Amino acid sequence: MLPLEKIKILDFSQAYSAPLCAMMLGDMGAKVIKVERLQGESVRRGRPAGMDEMDKTNGSEADSSVFLALNRNKKGIAVDIRQKEGIEITRKLVKDADVLIENFRPGVMDRLGLGYEEVSRNNSQIVYASLTGWGDKGPLAHKIGGDMWAQAMGGVVSRQGSVGGAPSLSSVMFVDQGTAGLMAFGIMVALFGRQQQGKGQYLTISLLHGLLHMESTEISEYLVDGRLVTKIGRGMPPHVTPPPAGVYTAEDGDVLTIFGVGSQWLKFCKVLGVEELENDEKFATDAKRIENRDELYLILDKAFLKKTRAKWQELFKKARMRCDPCLNYEELFAHSQVHENEIITTIKHPVRGDIKSISSPVKLHNTEKKINTPPPLIGEHTREILQELNYSDQEIDDLVKKQVIKI
Repeated sequence: MLPLEKIKILDFSQAYSAPLCAMMLGDMGAKVIKVERLQGESVRRGRPAGMDEMDKTNGSEADSSVFLALNRNKKGIAVDIRQKEGIEITRKLVKDADVLIENFRPGVMDRLGLGYEEVSRNNSQIVYASLTGWGDKGPLAHKIGGDMWAQAMGGVVSRQGSVGGAPSLSSVMFVDQGTAGLMAFGIMVALFGRQQQGKGQYLTISLLHGLLHMESTEISEYLVDGRLVTKIGRGMPPHVTPPPAGVYTAEDGDVLTIFGVGSQWLKFCKVLGVEELENDEKFATDAKRIENRDELYLILDKAFLKKTRAKWQELFKKARMRCDPCLNYEELFAHSQVHENEIITTIKHPVRGDIKSISSPVKLHNTEKKINTPPPLIGEHTREILQELNYSDQEIDDLVKKQVIKI
């Protein structure tokens, strides 16, 4: 038996972070019901969240890879919660739910009659989890949030790249995906608290706060020491691992090394074949290498291009230092380390066939049972869920005709 098999979760969320949170809990056995509008959420069609301009299709097109990555181990109900009958369905679902997850802007669920105050009056045991972009208070509370916007406000862009270089975003949506884990942690804490104290909980989390939590060590440089670090270049902050630590392009791809600092500098120069730098005053100390790092990077770039990643790895290892290859996804997923640790899972999807995705990173070694169901099609389980709420087949068919639900 999986740990969360007795937990029922209503997932009203869309886009990336909150749906991933719900999926993580579904991976651990929770019964997750994804509540969608009749045409499905925008991400199903590869559109940004909130984009109501949908392609004019017949609804049979394949769901996007992003949607598939965030919604396995869920059942799906499609219902128009703007209609009276639709709200009635959701209220019935809420009565015996353990958790409700939503990521609308503050006030939207209240206007629908599904805010925490209303829901908790009918279900005092509910753990109600709300994700926003910026928090539920303050001048930005009602502004649309997102991973890239959080990176911009949260200091990430200020640290990316080299001094004088172009600004850049992280191409990995780590804010959305990292905050999902924090939200799941909060829900589990609230469920544990309910078990201990006998009452539900209202919890909130924002992408901005989640990002700042993920930056705790970097931010401490400013909050504790008053050191403002910006544009740190191609490696870690220089006062942590000064140049030549960083990433470089070898003959057949990129490599990462954090060695060559302090007393290792002379050995590093020999391995790279740049012995002429050993006694160069401009690079004689870590402080000097930080000061003249742009010039140093240019020299080292030329040196690293002369050998393959494998050769550099071999030479660094012989010198009791380290230089690892930077892999692309094709190389990564061909690596035995990924396969031997069962990091990829395969799911049979009714439209797209066998699809692969990242398995749950938490492995319960004393639990044999696993669930691995594909993300639901739009309204795939609507009839089944309404039957559990004691709707008759005739009532369900009438709701379909009225366009309150989709099956």
